[in-house]
Amino acid sequence: MRRALVLLVVLFVCTCTKSPVQDEVTIQFWRDNDLVTVTAETRFELDPKTADVRKRVDAARDAAQSGTDAWSARFARLTPESESVTLRRSRGALESVTRSVTIASDDLPRLFSDAAFTVYVKRGAGGGELAFYPGTSARATREQQRRFDQELDVWSADIARYFKAVRDLYSYLDGHPGRATYVFAAAVAAKDELAPVTDDEEPLVTAVDGAMERIAERMDAQTGHAATFAEMADLTYNPFPARMVVRLPGTIVSSEGFTKTEKELVIEPVDLMKTMASLEGRWISPDPLAALLREDLPTPEQLAEMPRKAEPVMSASEVAAALREQLTRPRSYSVRWRD
Repeated sequence: MRRALVLLVVLFVCTCTKSPVQDEVTIQFWRDNDLVTVTAETRFELDPKTADVRKRVDAARDAAQSGTDAWSARFARLTPESESVTLRRSRGALESVTRSVTIASDDLPRLFSDAAFTVYVKRGAGGGELAFYPGTSARATREQQRRFDQELDVWSADIARYFKAVRDLYSYLDGHPGRATYVFAAAVAAKDELAPVTDDEEPLVTAVDGAMERIAERMDAQTGHAATFAEMADLTYNPFPARMVVRLPGTIVSSEGFTKTEKELVIEPVDLMKTMASLEGRWISPDPLAALLREDLPTPEQLAEMPRKAEPVMSASEVAAALREQLTRPRSYSVRWRD
């Protein structure tokens, strides 16, 4: 039961460390004209967890309703072809504000002129180009940057201990390969009641589970502040003030940097857990925590069949350097398309 609760904590924290004030911008280009519709949606947490977070949400709501928030200021620079504002409430509380403007595509750089990235856009007969060139994020205060650096060092030490715990477990499995399915059933699927681990395996699996729990819990830690550790990572490394979504009217010829979905190109906010999971293969493989984060979670049998790698990690500073390298944004996000 304890092991199942640990994995529930890990999964809950990893999927629920969203900002209490979330922004998403959608840039929709249209076929055969130079107009673009920009929609900025701000969503507010309806049940803030702490008094500090509540103050932050209330201040953001007040700014949005009075037109003194950042998006109101950005849109005020423009003379749009059309404009709309929608306020959505839930039981009297403001849940979201959506602002939408249709402007000439040449006005996109002016819309984001206060942000730490450069916008290039070109429309021509039969297609277009769009590029974002990120600079150094200025969204975090100096205090937030300092706190993030300090907490990243501590978190990196937690990750190094986790890697060591996995290495100890894999060293055991090298000598007992027939036990791999049962061990992964306990460590990742929490099904040790169906295939109990042995007395020798119990402390090894418990060490891995406990290390995963410490890594996840720090993600949501606020240490008396309104911004979580996970949010400070985004503020420090991401110059984009929102999740950025680009929708195009035609066929993509080439793209770079964006995450692709079926109908959209996306620049996602920084996700610390995915950043850590991206280290899989550098020191350990398969990574049990990375496996938990996948939409299609491998079965214990599949994990047992994967080639195992477990190299020693020199220090927490080595982990921190690898994380900072992964947190750095691409040099550019660009796309070319045909209408």
